[in-house]
Amino acid sequence: MNCQLCQKEFVAFHNGRLPVGIRTQVENHLQQCKECTDQYFLIILAEKVMDEEKRLPSNPFLITRIMAGIDELEHKQAILLPIPVYQKALKPILITISIAAALILGIVFGDIYVPSQPVNKLPVEMTYINDAVLESVDLFSKI
Repeated sequence: MNCQLCQKEFVAFHNGRLPVGIRTQVENHLQQCKECTDQYFLIILAEKVMDEEKRLPSNPFLITRIMAGIDELEHKQAILLPIPVYQKALKPILITISIAAALILGIVFGDIYVPSQPVNKLPVEMTYINDAVLESVDLFSKI
């Protein structure tokens, strides 16, 4: 049995839910492999710690004290950091003005753009070149 298969069976091995053949293989592997033995003992130790924590009595007023502390902190922050009324109105106005300025500047700079190479316009004769392909040669021969 390799380490990976053995480690998958640790919980079932500890709880006694393994068939006899697999249980024997896990026991033999634990006798031979120090790393798996150490990991198995860590699992056992973790279960003991969790069992001990379950036995400790719980404090029924703990949640009440924690919530009161949170409320107190929120109240202190509200007292220390009041937001003035002019800031509440000024922030949306400034955001609106900055968006409008960005749009106007974008339009202005977009209209100023001049291409680096001049755009050559086609002469009028060039527009009729494709018409010759569409017309039949027979039309010209009957004149």
